[in-house]
Amino acid sequence: VNILGIPNSGKSTLMNKLIGKKVSIVSHKVQTTRFCIKGICLFNLKDGNQSQIIFIDTPGVFQAKRRLDKAMVSAAWSETKHCDTIILIHDISKEIINEDTKNILDKVLKIKSNVILVLNKIDLCSKSKLLERVSNLKKLYNFNKIFLVSAKNGHGCQDLLSHLASLMPLHPFLYDKDAVSDLPEALLASEITREKLFRTLNQELPYNLMVETEKWSVNKNKSINIEQVIYVNKESHKPIVLGKSGQNIKRVGITSRKELEVLLNCKIHLFLFVKYKKNWMDDPSKYSSIGLDYNA
Repeated sequence: VNILGIPNSGKSTLMNKLIGKKVSIVSHKVQTTRFCIKGICLFNLKDGNQSQIIFIDTPGVFQAKRRLDKAMVSAAWSETKHCDTIILIHDISKEIINEDTKNILDKVLKIKSNVILVLNKIDLCSKSKLLERVSNLKKLYNFNKIFLVSAKNGHGCQDLLSHLASLMPLHPFLYDKDAVSDLPEALLASEITREKLFRTLNQELPYNLMVETEKWSVNKNKSINIEQVIYVNKESHKPIVLGKSGQNIKRVGITSRKELEVLLNCKIHLFLFVKYKKNWMDDPSKYSSIGLDYNA
């Protein structure tokens, strides 16, 4: 199941809620998700059988201009070729469907006819406005099904999950029954730290930064030493990330370490370093390491 939508429509929040565990990082900053992430959910059907749903959380689709943005949008579209069902998620609290969403709709309906529209953030919209907007959308496009949800509080998510489970083709499971993602632990750790940077720095955060897990070693007592490098695109961005007397980087390290200890169920020793790397966005190796096409 491919989850498509414009930035900040709630794709990652929805996938995490449907799976029941955090797989994809979430922030209020646009283009938080940079590459396609698989989340795996096992659903018990009424007939006693089980359905394994593989969700693909994609980067937000928009009119990309920079190389990184183009690679992200290309990755989002590439996954539509391999899926059985497409979910188009739309923030219903927004008054209109903008040009980016219209372009997605026009393009996606040419690829797949069985598109499911998920109208998210219904908790931010009055019932009268909600019904009016649903009615208008039905006139514009012929969707396979429309679901009203709040990915944040889970309203409507169980009905959506049940419907998706019934649509999955008969096939041996592609992943172990206890799997929730195919994301390598080192990459997951990098993403967790990047999320904490977003949340700690808010508007100050330089968009052009990335986190790489450079070392991962397991100690005799089963604790894990993790060394990560935060790359910034400008020398002037280093003090922003570090903060006064290193307060920002310390806060990021503490919150990231605590979440990793819960996720990995062990003691974590996290070491963060900030490095200036000029034009890292033009380094092909940085793209291939997260599955993006440098030449997109």
